Amino acid sequence: MSVDILDWKEAISRVLNKRDLYGRLLQKFMDMERDSAARIAQALQQQDLEAARQIAHSVKGTSANLGAKALAAAALELEMALKGGGDTTLPLKHFEDALTDTLVAMTAFLSA
Repeated sequence: MSVDILDWKEAISRVLNKRDLYGRLLQKFMDMERDSAARIAQALQQQDLEAARQIAHSVKGTSANLGAKALAAAALELEMALKGGGDTTLPLKHFEDALTDTLVAMTAFLSA
């Protein structure tokens, strides 16, 4: 598992090295954010840039706290594109790819 995708060693220290707690936080993230790319795409389709930005912002913060570095970076890129009113096609694709990679890594961590 790449630390660029999920740096669990760094993140688990934030919860006093309690693996069970970290695992529950990962599971909660997976349950709540699994469809975040689709929710952002739907908000964009409805031309609700603020809703899309809020979702990206939320994912950015949560994923950073959980050690999901690539997803946090992709969410930041998408959030900045949304704030700037620019084309979000490529940033959304990066976000979708990073989300998929992160969910796979989180599932692998929980299965170990």
